[in-house]
Amino acid sequence: MADARSIILHEYPTSPFAEKVRLTLKLKNLAYSRVEIPVIMPRPDLMPLTGGYRRTPVMQIGADVYCDTAIILRELEARFATVSLRTPGHEGLGQMVAGWADSRWFQSSVAIIFGERADTVPEAFKKDREALSGRPFDTEGMKRVAPMMRDQWRARLMLIEERLQAGKGAGAGIYLIGAKPGFVDVHAYMNVWFMMNTVPEFANECLENAPLTRAWYDRLTETEGQEPETITSAEALAIGKAAAPRLVSATTKSEPQGFSPGDPVAVAPDDYGQVWVEGELVHADAQRIILQRTSPEAETIHVHFPRAGFLVRRV
Repeated sequence: MADARSIILHEYPTSPFAEKVRLTLKLKNLAYSRVEIPVIMPRPDLMPLTGGYRRTPVMQIGADVYCDTAIILRELEARFATVSLRTPGHEGLGQMVAGWADSRWFQSSVAIIFGERADTVPEAFKKDREALSGRPFDTEGMKRVAPMMRDQWRARLMLIEERLQAGKGAGAGIYLIGAKPGFVDVHAYMNVWFMMNTVPEFANECLENAPLTRAWYDRLTETEGQEPETITSAEALAIGKAAAPRLVSATTKSEPQGFSPGDPVAVAPDDYGQVWVEGELVHADAQRIILQRTSPEAETIHVHFPRAGFLVRRV
């Protein structure tokens, strides 16, 4: 049964960003619990934990809540390093690949997928994603550009094939950096998984010309891990409320804006889903910012964000 020591993943099955975390948990063979959240708002039991942050997934361990895959994967590696997904000599490369996979490649995936589904996308989903992105969710526009985006998507896939081919020549070629999977693989995998699970005929057509990528994808997909326990959102909220946040040094080392512990600040993504989460600054460094929040529903919670890709301002 889940408790304050458990990894709790708030996600839904079709989320490609949640798939990054699910794959990481499998590769590390970690036990975890999951809360299946709605694909669209509202999420009344999750908002007290995140302070309003609404992108998927969110990870919770007791009264510590981690928003965005970047900080989730960093925390999983820090806490559970026995099976490491870092690639020595290539530090930082995983997050660089994530910047590419999560933006330009993901945008072409979205255009193809929703261009294919233009006539069947529910209006409620469109309105929800418009609120998330701050711009129209134009399925007809996606349908028009889908042929060009297919070209873009295929070109990006073939970069993986080139990388694996080069590694093969060096005696590896099983994964993107050497003979063991790492975070570079996790980030690159996301869009292939997303397309295989939504427009499989197109994905398979592309993979016919990328045999090393097909084998790489199959190896990652076949990774076996522990079967998660499913709990309710109310149970997860109760676990957070009953727990205390993990002790962390109250520091603002190398803080470029001069914030100090205790300052009221707000944090939001710098691209979409720009909901400002307010709280009292606990910790800030080059890669992480932690806010303390209190509410009747969750009592005292620490909310963790990555620094890259998030804006911070004084309240």
